[in-house]
Amino acid sequence: MLHTRLRTSLWALRTRGDASVLSAVVRGTLGLDYQAGKIEDHLQATMDWLCAAQDATADDGVSAFYDIRAAEWCPSYPETTGYIIPTFFDYAAFSRNDAYRARALRMAAWLLTLQLESGAFPIGPLWPEWERAPLVFDTGQIIFGLLRTYEETGESQYLDAARRAGDWLGQIQDADGCWRQHTSLGYVHTYNVRTAWAVLCLHQATQEPRYRATAVNNLTWALSQQTADGWFCQMEFRPEEPPLTHTIAYTIRGILESGLILNDQTMIAAARRAADALRERQQQDGCLRARYGAGWHSDTNWCCLTGNAQMAVIWFKLYELTGDDGYLQAATMANHDVKRRQSRQARLPGVRGGVAGSYPIYEAYEPYRHLNWAAKFFVDSLLLEHRLTVAMPVVN
Repeated sequence: MLHTRLRTSLWALRTRGDASVLSAVVRGTLGLDYQAGKIEDHLQATMDWLCAAQDATADDGVSAFYDIRAAEWCPSYPETTGYIIPTFFDYAAFSRNDAYRARALRMAAWLLTLQLESGAFPIGPLWPEWERAPLVFDTGQIIFGLLRTYEETGESQYLDAARRAGDWLGQIQDADGCWRQHTSLGYVHTYNVRTAWAVLCLHQATQEPRYRATAVNNLTWALSQQTADGWFCQMEFRPEEPPLTHTIAYTIRGILESGLILNDQTMIAAARRAADALRERQQQDGCLRARYGAGWHSDTNWCCLTGNAQMAVIWFKLYELTGDDGYLQAATMANHDVKRRQSRQARLPGVRGGVAGSYPIYEAYEPYRHLNWAAKFFVDSLLLEHRLTVAMPVVN
């Protein structure tokens, strides 16, 4: 296995003078860290990478990932572009730089061109050979971007598009609240509660009862999937594999945020049980194992950096909710773990400031790729860390 990794690394070095693959493989194999910097430094580096990902496409969407083996950017990804939009608006406010706001507006305008006649949005990334099939999760994540753009601009076309998407989600939902049609890989996914959260936000924007009903129906079904130890069934991409922390965090976040909107203590408590189970399993260096199966058991010895950043967001939010310093410590440690896996001095814009799917980068989740969704969640978690630990006034 090591021979294969080195051969891949040396091929990139020999054919195009690119040492980034070799560097990533050696660092992962030997456990070598980058030096963690200030929050602001990592924020800027990650946002620069996201801007490069947008500039790398022929449209105004955000490239799904940069593949360091191929030295290529992937096509735009509608789903993740949708939830990246709020991150760009947030960073524009943080940095007081409207260039990021302008980029978010370009992303939103592009998404309007992709909406299907049904109101749904297509699966991505937009590989030329892929059918533009509608997908529940992708449609839900785009609603977040449409609503935030409407909030920022007041332009009704974005709210209208969000309504059409929400109506489609309601129409194809089963009577028990589960989405079984138009799901990723054709499986049932509890992490679609993140779509329910988006539809609940649509209800907040419109006060139209049907959206609240759609969201609550799915959330009620999802809560029925939780076991006594906090575990949720069907969080994985495929039934034959334990879920990644990435999709576990999708599930926890969707239930937590929905519980906060609804002031539903049952939902909040359910999210906390799962978040607490992972906090108990966080390693001393801040890392979580990449996958956890039923009973929170894990046989993996690598980590999913996306999931680490997502859990940092959840723990920061639980700290705000409860004042429990244990959540603050867990979130800060998780962010530090991602910081030390990020190269901020690399020569290539696809590498510099990127966040890999896996650590080490050659492991099983999106190997050798820097992902736009990993970068998005890292920015979100860093913005929360800054607000809660740096910008917070000192009380004497």
